[in-house]
Amino acid sequence: MRRTSRQVTLAVLVVTLVLSMAATAQSSDGRRCSLAAAAGKWAFTIDGTIPAIGPVGAIGMFSQDASGNITGSETRSLNGDVADETLVGTATVNSDCSGTDTIQVFEGGVLVRTSTLDVIYDDNGRQARAIFTSIVLPDNSTLPSILTVGARRLFPKD
Repeated sequence: MRRTSRQVTLAVLVVTLVLSMAATAQSSDGRRCSLAAAAGKWAFTIDGTIPAIGPVGAIGMFSQDASGNITGSETRSLNGDVADETLVGTATVNSDCSGTDTIQVFEGGVLVRTSTLDVIYDDNGRQARAIFTSIVLPDNSTLPSILTVGARRLFPKD
């Protein structure tokens, strides 16, 4: 009984030591996500569906500055209806590399929707993935969606 207790205690100590070393290694390298780290020019694709309307696909580019301001454009197909759209919005980025984007989408200068996305930055800040959490139309009605985004930085950080 005493030997098993020592083995369990030793195992717990080893696991604790390994986990603390991993946490120290992650925090001591100085890398954390931030608005400044996410700033740059990005290319993206959107894929999914809006139930009761149809499939959605889009490609586009946007720039995000160190203050979280987003501007860009996309070409979008919704159930075969293709449109060129402009994007204006804001981003938040948390130190754990999660974040939220709120994007206003315009066609011909007219607001057509406001989308909110939950974002995760990965691949050392070179890539981001997102899912739409809401789509609100100008009349404040909402659309359910199953839309995901894949984004990649166009140029490596200097």
